[in-house]
Amino acid sequence: MLEISPEIPFVSGSKIRFLVWDRSPQALETWNWSQGLYCFLQSRTLTIGKEFRFGSPLWGIPNHVQHIEYPFYFSNDFDSVSSVALAWKQNLSGKNITVLVSSEEEETARLEFAKILLSSSQEESWETIAKRFGLIGEKYQTLNEFHKTMKRVAPEKHSLFFNPPPILICGSSVPNQSVKNESSPSISVQEKKNPISVVSETKPSEVVSSQAVVIEEKPARKSEAEEIEANASMVENAFVVPEPEVSKVETPASKEEPSSAVKEEAKVIPPSTTSKQEAHSESLPLNSGNVQTKFSLQLKMMGVISLLFVLSVSTIIFFASYYFKQTAELQLRANNLRLAEIVGLKVKSDVLSSVEKGRQIAITLTSQGLPEDQRKMLLKTFFKNDREFIYMGIFEKQGNELRMKKEVFNEEELKQSSVTEEDFHNVVLRNKEALSEAFNGQSVLLNSSPGFQEPSFAIAIPTSENGELDNVLVMVIKLSKIIGAFQDRGIETTFMVNGQGVVIAHPKEDLILAATNLSSMPIVRSMVTNPTNNGQSSYFDQELNAQYLGSFQKIGFADTGVITLVSEDKAFEDVYKSQRTNLYIMGIGLCSALIFVFFFSKTITKPVLQLLTATLEIAKGNFRVPIKPTTKDEVGLLTRYFIDMGHGLEEREKVKNILGSMIDPVVVQEAMVDLAALKRGSETMITAFFSDVASFSTISEQLKSADLAALLNEYLSAMTLILKQHEGVLDKYIGDAIVGIFNAPVSVQDHQLKAARASVDMVQKLEELRKYWTRHNLYSKEAQGMDARIGLNAGPAKVGFMGTDALASYTMMGDTVNLAARLEAAGKDYGVNILITDAICNEVGAEMLTRYVDLVRVKGKNEPVKIHELVGYRSQISSQVAESAQLYEAGFSSYLNQDWDKAVSLFQQAEAAKGKKDKASHVIIERCLEYKLSPPGSDWDGVFTRTHK
Repeated sequence: MLEISPEIPFVSGSKIRFLVWDRSPQALETWNWSQGLYCFLQSRTLTIGKEFRFGSPLWGIPNHVQHIEYPFYFSNDFDSVSSVALAWKQNLSGKNITVLVSSEEEETARLEFAKILLSSSQEESWETIAKRFGLIGEKYQTLNEFHKTMKRVAPEKHSLFFNPPPILICGSSVPNQSVKNESSPSISVQEKKNPISVVSETKPSEVVSSQAVVIEEKPARKSEAEEIEANASMVENAFVVPEPEVSKVETPASKEEPSSAVKEEAKVIPPSTTSKQEAHSESLPLNSGNVQTKFSLQLKMMGVISLLFVLSVSTIIFFASYYFKQTAELQLRANNLRLAEIVGLKVKSDVLSSVEKGRQIAITLTSQGLPEDQRKMLLKTFFKNDREFIYMGIFEKQGNELRMKKEVFNEEELKQSSVTEEDFHNVVLRNKEALSEAFNGQSVLLNSSPGFQEPSFAIAIPTSENGELDNVLVMVIKLSKIIGAFQDRGIETTFMVNGQGVVIAHPKEDLILAATNLSSMPIVRSMVTNPTNNGQSSYFDQELNAQYLGSFQKIGFADTGVITLVSEDKAFEDVYKSQRTNLYIMGIGLCSALIFVFFFSKTITKPVLQLLTATLEIAKGNFRVPIKPTTKDEVGLLTRYFIDMGHGLEEREKVKNILGSMIDPVVVQEAMVDLAALKRGSETMITAFFSDVASFSTISEQLKSADLAALLNEYLSAMTLILKQHEGVLDKYIGDAIVGIFNAPVSVQDHQLKAARASVDMVQKLEELRKYWTRHNLYSKEAQGMDARIGLNAGPAKVGFMGTDALASYTMMGDTVNLAARLEAAGKDYGVNILITDAICNEVGAEMLTRYVDLVRVKGKNEPVKIHELVGYRSQISSQVAESAQLYEAGFSSYLNQDWDKAVSLFQQAEAAKGKKDKASHVIIERCLEYKLSPPGSDWDGVFTRTHK
């Protein structure tokens, strides 16, 4: 079970919080690891006290977890604790750190960080810091004692405080981020001074394991795709910080503290080497396990169902509305035309009836034999029965004028209205031209309403007197005679116009009284100009801003016609209403379908999303995903297989981790790419590396097993880390010996030079370790003076997996390898740390100082070999050492020329210039003295044959 404390203000604006776990791997495997930077606090107990370190990640932690690295320091030593505080200020200012500790050591961890804060804070009291970290009881008193010890330290000691090793930030901030490279050394970015500078720190103390000769650090875990595509190597103490640019940085070793940074070379990582899997993983948001996609499967299903539903229903509505409208339009056209015909027939009947009555009255008026009183009686009876007739007159034509011959008025109507006889005369006068058309035998019908309070119309028809059509009967009739046929009939508007387009009858009385000319209307214009008796058209009325359907029917009298209009908006209102209703139904149906699909799709999308989340977790390295099959369909079956796959990948990852701790990760990567090629092996130009600890048997006899394991693990971890930094591949450990390969199984440019750099750096690092062990009185006196020898040789060798099909290891074989092993052993005879051959010397001369030591014939090889001492970097070698090397080589030249006295003198001068005993000089001096007593002869080639390995 994991528990997290609140954040605690710490050194230089940083904050820490404690993450407590119960030491179960499951707790680590299920942790999210997205909380930023982690500190893995580890401890070990020695006979002189307790040490702490910020170490590599524990088993079960993904490789993308960012964590910090710092070597072991003594908890009770003020200088050591202060060095941690100073390094923290330099490298972790303003950062938030999560400290991972076991539940048993939580209080101890709080005390340690309280000490670090106390050593760096001059303002806060120790009581305040103790309260901040929740220290009580014994831990509270321990911090008080530490405070007292700190105050006893001389003030000047603070100013002379050594330069501490940097705290390294390791790991990648992006899950599954890998770098494809032959070797990926541990590096730290020194942000304070130069953001591009890269410093490598090889720690004097890397591993907590108590097992002898075993490095317990685990390589960082990676996903399957990364293991195949990325060639990023891991050291057993590995941690990787991918950087866009890495350059060689030299940091001189501190004289007082062995844990200072040493020189490192790292490769510039080109963008093209980034694996495809890494690019894919970086494109997925993996924050806190949340799965984010642009369009979720559920949304797609809802979108597709909605689209299909809308398209299908819209299509149905469209065609239904279209055909409904077509049917309604046909029916409307038929009804509209039929209505015009019916009204036209009705109006025609009424008009003709009125005309016929008018003719009868005209006969009465013109009859010569009818008595006057009887004529008046007949007229009175006529007007009484047809009250719509208000005026009748018979006119004859005289030039352009109409002369009234006889006229008669409806006296009763005149009494009831304000119309006078003069008003009727004015009607005839205003319309005399139109009325004159009746003399041509044509009937005339016109609007006589202007000037009257009630609408009326006038009819002029030709009449005969004495058997000739020489008179015109003019009748003025109230419109009520025919207006009943033109009342509003639902959505239709029916009216009547004469041949000039003047309205005769209309539902709107004001149009009649004004005798409005409607010839501007398209349907009226069509009726007036169309020779046919009926017709219809659909048009857009600009004045009314609407679409209309119009029909006309000529009544067959005086070119008069009946027109019926209907607005299409009103006519198709039922169609549009039906459309709206269908759309409402579609909306309701769509919402219902979406709700149904929403809940139904969860049965599909939820398992799929679980699988996606689980896939991302597996990509992070968490193989035990908490998912279960929820359905019994194909998705459920896929989930079951997916769970089995996760368990299989977990087992495979464990095997790979175990394999990575025993075989160099570079070899593992290449084997995963082409195992058959490594099994076949190949003849390759390599640089063989052998190193061994001098007098290790004596040291091992003096130490307990726990201390021996700690000593060896610290040494091997530091040396292996340097080997990896310079792109070397670890072949094997043979007790305290290290066997390495450069330029196989992956090619390494300038592998001879890089092997030489690694060798020199190892010698310098061992010197730092010796100072560190001596300063803290670790292990034994012999261990504190431990030295190592290295042999280097370059040339062709057989490399590949050697052994049986069931059990094999990647190694190298051949004369090149044997000679390197012989050189490592020969270093003891000459008292030098590094011996190399011409093949190495020729490639490193520009950067390294070498010394031609001897010409020997090693055991098992007939050809003589020139052996050289690799002294160190020219930039770091003092002038005295360089002068000593020159004098030695001059003395060796005299030795080859058999000038024994001069050779002895030069060797003695070389030793004096070096300032300390030079065993190689003494070895050659002894030979010179022997050869002086017993000369080798003129055929002597200067080769010394070694009789032992």
